[in-house]
Amino acid sequence: MRQQVKKISKLRTGDRLRAIRELTGLTQKEFAELLKVDLIHLKNMEYKKNRVTEECYEAMGLAFPELLPWFVYEGPVNLNGLRNSENKLCKFIAARIDAGLVPEGYFSEDSFRDGDTKEG
Repeated sequence: MRQQVKKISKLRTGDRLRAIRELTGLTQKEFAELLKVDLIHLKNMEYKKNRVTEECYEAMGLAFPELLPWFVYEGPVNLNGLRNSENKLCKFIAARIDAGLVPEGYFSEDSFRDGDTKEG
């Protein structure tokens, strides 16, 4: 059962970068290595001291294609896409979301969808 998530205001990209890292359970060093970005630069992006670079967007898209809409513009997270991903980290993230292990303050009630389309 998923935990109740409260409504939050729009996040900056550095916040979304950090949220995805926290969902993976990786340290900043491990996440920087995964994305092939400099650790100091990753920290600065997370703390919003530097803008998220095009290289980081590209690395996130390659590493987490199912999370790219949420990372780029806070689009919905397709849980079925994460669950069925060929990427082990995406499957792990889906399991953490399903278990209610969502980092607090990053995701709204409307962030997660079980299918490809918005329920109407």
